[in-house]
Amino acid sequence: MKKQKATENLFSMVQTDMKAKKFRKDYPVSEKLSEEMVNVVFRDFMMYAINQYYDDENLSILQEFLEEHSLKVDKRQSLLDNLFWWKVLCYSGGNNRNSCIEDYIFENFSRFRNRPLITSWLRECDKAAPKFYFIGHQFNDRLFAAVDILTEKPLSIIVCDPNAISPKNGELAVGTLLPLGGDLYFPIVDFYHFDYEAREAMSSCLHYHYYKHLKNSTMHEAFLHVLSVMLQIEGIIASERNVERK
Repeated sequence: MKKQKATENLFSMVQTDMKAKKFRKDYPVSEKLSEEMVNVVFRDFMMYAINQYYDDENLSILQEFLEEHSLKVDKRQSLLDNLFWWKVLCYSGGNNRNSCIEDYIFENFSRFRNRPLITSWLRECDKAAPKFYFIGHQFNDRLFAAVDILTEKPLSIIVCDPNAISPKNGELAVGTLLPLGGDLYFPIVDFYHFDYEAREAMSSCLHYHYYKHLKNSTMHEAFLHVLSVMLQIEGIIASERNVERK
């Protein structure tokens, strides 16, 4: 009887599109709904955002940032992808007046008007910001643990992109995580993986630079300042290693 009651309680916590009106990060969603959220709804939003913002004007600004840092050729696209979504969310940050996600919801009003859970979830995604993570134990090819370096909060991450690079235990990575329910998160695009050899030098000063810039900047603005410092450290260590090999 107790086992049956526990099972009933567990099922009552599962968020469904039929009964839930507000998305909760800690409550799980059904597998069918999570697949729709990631593979249908958010993928459609991504195409919408790309059509709106992936243009020469925005790309030139992001490319300028890339040119200021010594990046390996094979890592440039990964950083560019993450910076693009930083820019999309930077001018949103939960501010409905300048939100790409709010524009998307408005333009799809008839599609989502009877699906409050979906719109609530999209608005939670609108609050996301890129951050730095320590990669922890990898449970399988798609699921691994990570720690938000700034808050030291442990997270469970599922990778939905089949072409994503498998992370190393202990490496430092940067990306934007979106909630999927059940305290599970997924990255918008694959992480930018910093060189493994640079992780100790970077982690030793990351908090200092974050708190320094957060005094006068938003989280999105502070992120870009800290990212610049971390990329410089990565470049210096890579150069030192190249000298040692000669």
